[in-house]
Amino acid sequence: MKGKIISERRFEMRKIIMAFLTIFSFSFAFDNTLVGKEFRDFTSIDETGKVVKASQVIDHKPAVIIFFAIGDQPGTFKFLPHMNELYDKYKDKVVFMAVLLSRSDKKEVQELKKMLPLKIPVYLGYKDAIDNYNIRKVDVPLIILVDKDGLITNIVARPESEMEEVYPFEKDLQKKETIEERTAQSIKLLDKYIQKLIQE
Repeated sequence: MKGKIISERRFEMRKIIMAFLTIFSFSFAFDNTLVGKEFRDFTSIDETGKVVKASQVIDHKPAVIIFFAIGDQPGTFKFLPHMNELYDKYKDKVVFMAVLLSRSDKKEVQELKKMLPLKIPVYLGYKDAIDNYNIRKVDVPLIILVDKDGLITNIVARPESEMEEVYPFEKDLQKKETIEERTAQSIKLLDKYIQKLIQE
């Protein structure tokens, strides 16, 4: 009887893991047509364990939303810490949300923030965040910029990568050779987008 219960639990756990992998592996690529359209709200959990809507956090202010995953190499570990520079510079004028797409808990979030290190507030986002933006694991870090009217102004995917995508398209953007150069280039580009958010 005990063996049967353990087998059933293992089967249920396998089903949960497969469902989670399916969300990341087989969803469509992120929706780049959202630029100029209304921000899509989603439910998240803040660092205190409180369930909050992203719209409550943003609260009609300009916002930078960074979707990321723990297993993303090198995006999370090579790029994300550089976002601290923009956070320090603009945190009084712009809302920053680092949305971790993982079934993590409060302790894991604290450890991750120390390890990176990351100053930006982290929120746990699940299925509705993934579905609303059609995010696949290969799309992260995925950065969405939202103006005070709730409209998406810019989207940047994989900012450290040779496969970076920027919307609206930057016709004169020539990707650099090294990850360090690409990261610096993307931070500069995001800085320009944030300045425009503040001025609007």
